[in-house]
Amino acid sequence: MRRDRDNAYGGHDELTHLTKEQKEAKYDTLKESIRHKGFNEEFPIIIKLRHADGEDQILQGHHRLNIAIELELSTVPVRFIT
Repeated sequence: MRRDRDNAYGGHDELTHLTKEQKEAKYDTLKESIRHKGFNEEFPIIIKLRHADGEDQILQGHHRLNIAIELELSTVPVRFIT
């Protein structure tokens, strides 16, 4: 499933108490932070290589990756794990 503003933070048990509007606001805050400050190198997008059925899988950073696409960023910090 593609993660974006419309389904931001769905499925995160620790955030089930938030309303849709609060989740969207959280997404918007992250987007504005990335727009103005760029990516924090301490929090790369984490990709597990050949996870399920031999395919790579994003483990952390779905929202950050989608925001990078929305902002048309050419590079983002990524860490690959096996």
